[in-house]
Amino acid sequence: MNPANEITSIFDLDGVLTSEDTMSSLVRARLAARPLRFAAAIPPFLLASAAPPDGALKPAMNRAIVALTLRGMTRSQYEELAAVTGRAMAARTAVRQAVARCQCARGRGPTVVATASEENLARAFLDGVGLHGIPLAASRLDFTPRGPRLIAHNVGEAKIDAVRALGFAPEDALLYTDSASDLPLARIARRTVTVNAARRSIAKLTDASADIRHERWR
Repeated sequence: MNPANEITSIFDLDGVLTSEDTMSSLVRARLAARPLRFAAAIPPFLLASAAPPDGALKPAMNRAIVALTLRGMTRSQYEELAAVTGRAMAARTAVRQAVARCQCARGRGPTVVATASEENLARAFLDGVGLHGIPLAASRLDFTPRGPRLIAHNVGEAKIDAVRALGFAPEDALLYTDSASDLPLARIARRTVTVNAARRSIAKLTDASADIRHERWR
């Protein structure tokens, strides 16, 4: 358990600290100059869009989209794209009230950002909004001869393991999220705070959480 004067906080990234999905933005930037690859990405994109956030289909389709989009990229090419995209999103899509709350949370106790986004991309965004050095549990890529592929997709139950691996106790935590994909964390967190969440996600998170409140931040 944490000392009584400390509060552990877990922040989702996409939809909480940023108003847009970071990996989707990177994918769009990559596909914009590759219309044939864009056409090939439409079927998995439609399946991902229609799938519930707390099921297995959506993350599977997202992994397929990432592999298709990034095919042929080297590590250095990807890292450059991730840095450019993350910095641009920090300037354009940051949810300032959420960033301020995260900065405040760091002063009150252990704080981690737990996201399904890729770690280089997420770190570029966090650095861009002034959250330098904040612990980060994120998805990771493996760079193969054909290009990058996700080898650690930090979504659902995997977030619990990733947060614990960094030394954080989710049972003691305030969880800030917008998505029902975080139901596993919400079930064990001390309190859940929904941030700009859709009605369906609010309903699912409310059912799963022992203590919950709802925020609309800008």
